[in-house]
Amino acid sequence: MAHLALLGGKPVLPKGHRWPRWPQADKADEERLLEVLRGGAWGIGSPHTEKLAKKFAAYTGARFALPVATGTAALELAVKALGLGPGDEVIVPAYTFVATATCVLEVEATPVFADIDPDTIEMDPAEVERLITRRTRAIIPVHFGGNPCDMTRLRRIVRGRNIAVIEDAAHAHGMTYRGRHAGTIGVCGAFSFQSSKNMTSGEGGMLITDDEQLYWRAWGYHSFGRLPGHEWYGHHTISWNHRITAFQSAVLLGQLERLEAQTRRRAANGTFLNRALAQVPGQRPQKDTDRSKDTRRSYHLYIWRCDLGLLGVTKKTFVAALQAEGVRASGGYPVPLQEHTIFTQRRFWHRHRLGGGPRREGEPDYRKVKTPATSAVCADALWLSQSDLLAPRGDMQRIVDAAAKVVENADELRTYEKRQARKGK
Repeated sequence: MAHLALLGGKPVLPKGHRWPRWPQADKADEERLLEVLRGGAWGIGSPHTEKLAKKFAAYTGARFALPVATGTAALELAVKALGLGPGDEVIVPAYTFVATATCVLEVEATPVFADIDPDTIEMDPAEVERLITRRTRAIIPVHFGGNPCDMTRLRRIVRGRNIAVIEDAAHAHGMTYRGRHAGTIGVCGAFSFQSSKNMTSGEGGMLITDDEQLYWRAWGYHSFGRLPGHEWYGHHTISWNHRITAFQSAVLLGQLERLEAQTRRRAANGTFLNRALAQVPGQRPQKDTDRSKDTRRSYHLYIWRCDLGLLGVTKKTFVAALQAEGVRASGGYPVPLQEHTIFTQRRFWHRHRLGGGPRREGEPDYRKVKTPATSAVCADALWLSQSDLLAPRGDMQRIVDAAAKVVENADELRTYEKRQARKGK
C-alpha cells in the first residue's frame, strides 16, 4: 500500500484543512471604508491617506512616507528622484521580481545583475563589489522573503563612492536590521501592498526616506510633475499619476494596526520551522543573514532548499508530493531574472521595435550573464506563503511531518516518476 498521498495514501493534513485566510479584515476596516465612501474625499486630499503616511513613517522611524499606487511605482519614484538615467548602472540581484530591474530600465539606466549568497538567498556583497564600475550610481538590495540583506557590508562597500542604496522592501514589512526598520537603512525604501504582501490593500505601495529633497522630488513625480508651493495647474517634469486612493489608505490603516502582532507570529513560526526542517534529511532552511537580537525577519516567504539529488526526484515531483500531503508549497522562481525574454532579447529602450538597436556602451549582453548561485536556488528552493505562517504551531509541525514523510518515502516517488516518464507526462 502506498504511503504518500500523491499515490493514494492518507495525507498529513486532511483534505479541506483550513489555513489562515488572507487578506484579513474586521469590522473596523468596514467602518473606515464607509467613512471614505460617505465622506467624498476618495482621492486627492484624503485624511485617511495623510494619516497612513504619518503612521507608517512613525512605525518605521522614517522622516517621510509617500503612499503610492503600487510597489513598482515606489521603486520607479526612487530612481527618478535620485536623477538616474542613461549611462548609469544600477546593481540588482538576479533573484527578485522583475520590477526591481525594470524600474531601472524605465529611466533608461542599465541594470547589472549580481549573484546571491546561496545560503541566505540575498544579494552577495562580494558580487556587488566586483561589479562596481565608474558608471555605478546605485544598488538595489532586496530583502528577499523578509530576510535582511547584509546592509552593514553593502553600506561599507559604497561609502565614499557616490553610490545610492535603494532598499527594495517589498517583502520586508515589520523587518528590522540591527534595530532599524527596513527602508530606513539606505537613502530610501520601497514597499509593496500587493495582494500577497504582509500588508495589503490589493495594490499599493510606499516610499520612505529621511532625505527631504528626495521626498519632495518623489512627491512631484507621483503627481504629474507638480511641485509643492507652486500653482496646482503647473507641471515641471514628465511624470504620471502614481497616487494611492483613499479606499486603499483606509484598508492599510487596519493592516498596519495588525502588522506588529502578525510579524511576531510569523517570526516565531519561521524560527520553529528553521529548527525542525533542518532535522529532515536533505532540507536546508534559508539562513539568517544577521543573528543580532534586534534583527527580525518578516517572513514574507518561508524558503528552504531541498537536496533533490539525495532523493533522486525532480523539484516538480517533490512539490506535488508536498501539496498532496496538504502543504501549500510552491517552487518559486524557475530561472534568474536576466534569463527572461525582456533581457535576453533586449525588449526595452527602443520603443518602436522589440529588441532593436545596438547595445549601449557598457550594457551587458544578458544572454552571457551567469549567476550560478541564483540558478542553483531556482533549481531546488521551495516557498511557503506568509499567510501560512499565521497558522497555529501544530500546523507548522504538520508541515515538517509532511516533508519528513515525503523524504522517507522517496522510493515511491522515484517509481512514480518512472511511470510518468513512460506515459510521456
